[in-house]
Amino acid sequence: MAYDDDEQANYKLSKINLGFLFNHKVSGISDENAYKKMMSFFKQLQDKGWTYAKSLSEPRLSPKDSFAFATKEGGSDFNLDYTYPLNFEQWMQLSDLQIWQLRHGTDVFMNIRINRQSDPETGNHHYLISLDVFDELELIKQIIPNNYDESLPKEYSKLYGGLPEARLFFETKAIKMGLKIQQNQPDYTLPLVLKQTGIDTSEFVSIDPYKITYEEFIKRQEAGEDMTPYYENKTKPNKPEITSQAKGRCLAGQPCPKSGYWHTFANADSRAYFKQGDIMPDYPNNQWGEVIWQFDSEKG
Repeated sequence: MAYDDDEQANYKLSKINLGFLFNHKVSGISDENAYKKMMSFFKQLQDKGWTYAKSLSEPRLSPKDSFAFATKEGGSDFNLDYTYPLNFEQWMQLSDLQIWQLRHGTDVFMNIRINRQSDPETGNHHYLISLDVFDELELIKQIIPNNYDESLPKEYSKLYGGLPEARLFFETKAIKMGLKIQQNQPDYTLPLVLKQTGIDTSEFVSIDPYKITYEEFIKRQEAGEDMTPYYENKTKPNKPEITSQAKGRCLAGQPCPKSGYWHTFANADSRAYFKQGDIMPDYPNNQWGEVIWQFDSEKG
């Protein structure tokens, strides 16, 4: 399946989906053969220049540590670097629904989804493979709520200020697991965002997880403390105005602290009105991990 976008200046396909099965006739396929096929496919992708598409909210981990983070309790299997050479034992530790994020350059992206289902009669598995290939605008649509008022890149710039805290949330978890944050790991430029907002995402400013935990950062920020000293790469040209954009946060399952419109990165369609005292919804098995609601505005 493919989707075109006739509203773009250069008319082109914006999304392509390809689905297929790893099967041997109707009896499924052994895990060993599925593993060999997938590792061969990953090797072909690497040879063609596909790399790991780490988002700005993800922890900066080595490929090896990304596997530990994906398989340990409290981590996220959406953050697994596909370039890490899994052995068969590690392959079998992955959940039955696994997603990898890839990019080619800075404007073509691909999500690879594997759905592994057991065949009780043969003991083999059926592997459904889905490849979603999409452009930069489709990537932004996965992050931005649907009911936006301005262009997607400009709406992205509104959410940009909260992303360092989302990264700190995951990096705090990673450190508690004994993993090492790769603070020199580079981000990459999103050309469409840079063109329309002036924000170069390759110069993204993170919060130093070795100086402060996520919990302590939020507590002190909400108390009104200037948190600038805890940001990395604090030179003014690169640093977005983050500390002035705090709008309130609430974890899923907790009562809403303030009436108004809220959204969460865990679901692109999440923006909704909640009254003070309402229990904030949860979105289990999402790509972000723990669901954190952020206050948007009092009016729609």
